[in-house]
Amino acid sequence: MRRISARLTAALSVLALACPEARGEARPAMTPAPAGAESSRLAQAIAPLAAAHPGKSGVHALPDPRDAFSARAALAAAADRTLDVQYYIWHGDETGTLLLEALWRAAARGVRVRLLLDDSGTTGLDATLTALDAHPNVEVRLYNPLFHRGFRPINYLTDFRRVNRRMHNKSFTADGQVTLVGGRNIGNEYFGLSPEFNFLDLDVLGMGPAPRRTCRDSGSAMRSVRLPSSAPAPPPAAGPTRDRSGRLR
Repeated sequence: MRRISARLTAALSVLALACPEARGEARPAMTPAPAGAESSRLAQAIAPLAAAHPGKSGVHALPDPRDAFSARAALAAAADRTLDVQYYIWHGDETGTLLLEALWRAAARGVRVRLLLDDSGTTGLDATLTALDAHPNVEVRLYNPLFHRGFRPINYLTDFRRVNRRMHNKSFTADGQVTLVGGRNIGNEYFGLSPEFNFLDLDVLGMGPAPRRTCRDSGSAMRSVRLPSSAPAPPPAAGPTRDRSGRLR
């Protein structure tokens, strides 16, 4: 038994030395939300409904996975001032790549984008997230970042008490006017597009006071987390490029 324990300890030590580490670093203070969200296109679109139901939030259920994906893409395209996005899992597959591109395009037209992700659900996205974070209108935060970026399971063997604390928030909020919350993460299997299996989930589109509260919660969470400092260097300023599979690099 002692020999097995000694060998396991030695193996873990070798793995720890072999895996690159990403130490978290303090980030600058979050930039304030641009003024004028009350005059954005989304605000103007919901103004008649808000006036008819003062102080109340409106909700609309989105049980269909493709509607749920389309709603996120539409919110990213409609935002004029801010996008506050937070998720537990974000895959680098077709739907994940399309929504990252939607955030990039929003930032390119002047929208302030804040993206908060649980680091346990960002496998394979280090270079892409670093490139996105390099945009002056984007701030990316990783919740409880994993130090070992290569063989990620080793984090649970060497630092289980800390890394077992994860963030399951899921929201997509545009201009503080409309928010989309629910059970879906970002990935093909959440939007009915996986050839192997798909999850049954429900999202709710909300407007009125609810999105403003979601924005405040998102801002508070983002001020408490860090982005690993040794992630790969970003690509040229022109933005992410595509490989042969169409995914961002």
